[in-house]
Amino acid sequence: MKNHNFSALESHFADFVLGLAGHPSPLLALAARLVSRQVAEGHICLDLEEFSGRPVPLPTGEEALCPQLDFWLRELRNSGVVGSPGQWQPLILDPPLLYLQRYWQYEHEVAAFILSRSRMGPQVLDKDGLEKGILRMFQAADKAASNEPDWQREAARKTLASRFCVISGGPGTGKTTTVARILALFHELNPDEERPVLLAAPTGKAAARLQEAIRSAKSGLDCAPRVKAAIPETAVTLHRLLGSSAGGRRYHAGNRLPARLVVVDEASMVDLPLMAWLMAALPESCSLLLLGDHNQLASVQPGAVLGDICQGLRDGGFSHMLAELKRTYRFSGASGIGALSRAVNSGDGPGALAVLQDDRFADARWVDIGEDMEQFRLRVLDRIREHHKRIVAASSPGEALNVMAEFAVLSALRRGPWGVENINLLATELFAPPGSVYFHGYPVMVSRNQYELQLYNGDTGLIVRDPEADDELRAFFPGATGIRRLLPARLPGHETAFAVTVHKSQGSEFDHVLLILPRESSPVLSRELIYTAVTRAVKSVEVWGDEKIFMDAVGSPTRRKSGLVKALSGE
Repeated sequence: MKNHNFSALESHFADFVLGLAGHPSPLLALAARLVSRQVAEGHICLDLEEFSGRPVPLPTGEEALCPQLDFWLRELRNSGVVGSPGQWQPLILDPPLLYLQRYWQYEHEVAAFILSRSRMGPQVLDKDGLEKGILRMFQAADKAASNEPDWQREAARKTLASRFCVISGGPGTGKTTTVARILALFHELNPDEERPVLLAAPTGKAAARLQEAIRSAKSGLDCAPRVKAAIPETAVTLHRLLGSSAGGRRYHAGNRLPARLVVVDEASMVDLPLMAWLMAALPESCSLLLLGDHNQLASVQPGAVLGDICQGLRDGGFSHMLAELKRTYRFSGASGIGALSRAVNSGDGPGALAVLQDDRFADARWVDIGEDMEQFRLRVLDRIREHHKRIVAASSPGEALNVMAEFAVLSALRRGPWGVENINLLATELFAPPGSVYFHGYPVMVSRNQYELQLYNGDTGLIVRDPEADDELRAFFPGATGIRRLLPARLPGHETAFAVTVHKSQGSEFDHVLLILPRESSPVLSRELIYTAVTRAVKSVEVWGDEKIFMDAVGSPTRRKSGLVKALSGE
């Protein structure tokens, strides 16, 4: 927990709980403030045992010592506003975990969905037909890797033999290729199924990439034309799938989504409430397949749901519902990016730094960021200028978008001298003509969903001169069905995107990535953040930072408190 006084929101929530309590007490107020803060920091609940006996800051600036666990539990149970699991009270106590009511409910619904699906029969009843189909569909497996299991085949078996499955794998492990083959087998072995298979992702950008990947993979499938035709080609955001609007959601427990199978890509970005809403909206006959990389950053909202689900499936003996793709086809054994991502993933800070500093790896490089801010400004602007020059020289908007996707400046932070706001301000001052809001080669990132325009939070585009409109400025965005253009004035909420945060880069790939880390430690620096940034790169990655800060971040995994692993594993 960060060492600062409680916020006004946390104190207001404590006052609200005290006002409802039959037996209010300072220890109830303390627990209410702490659980509110934990949720704000991404946790699902408060672990009372972890805080027991620890000092915490009070609004007065003083410190309070959290009581011993047994005494604290008695005080909370006697308050009149703390209930047991299943009861309807503002706070729910499942010792030693304390929840806000709605977050206990979300977690309970996710666990109940998975456990119920674990007791259901397979998606495909024809076992012989399934095995023959798998052997045919995955016959191009690399014989050189015959000493290890064919992880993609295993993923297909597990998915089609269960009603819920997670396929987890890093970049280049073939998740979407595997899913395209799974969908072909699903339609082959369920020829009379009329209910649709639906594709979704948490963001518009991720949905567009899933859509593009499935369309591309379909062309190479060894199956009948009718089967190819049955494989869906359209992916939508989860909010759109559920019909979310200001008035609520169209699909929910009282009005289920008409679907036979739902596939969700980039599931590591799905927070707990959204996952619970999705699962509640699926009829019992509908299967769910989650795709993602559980080593990546979790959602910016509470929970690390995909990671918790994977761990819970392992611990609970549900390995038949978890498939892990362990072989990457993107990086060779001589790849610095591959070696770096493995070192980061294992928490080996010195090993990761050694890869970046090893001249044998041409695709991974370390640069000490230094303390001279003027030198930093010149260096980062030089890299951005080089890329921007190629964008503005492109012969068409489409080519400019392709050039844009070749290079990305990522920062761990939004604010501060090494954050994206400062870098974007420096670049804008360098390139923008005086008095101009927009200019040729101006990169933008959408920050608010605009369904009518099919633009979503995280989508990136370019404002460039349009040769089809007398070289007037237009905003261009890549899309699954082609390039979209619109007047800059019609853009939804957006921000400058010469540099973007690592969080905002999730679901994207770039040929070359420059990752900028601060010289000071920060709560956002973690193993998952470094791993996510490094694995956005396809051809090369360069990291600017301080050696100690970098190694500390690699050695610091994100830990978000929840009870989901416990609920799935039966501990």
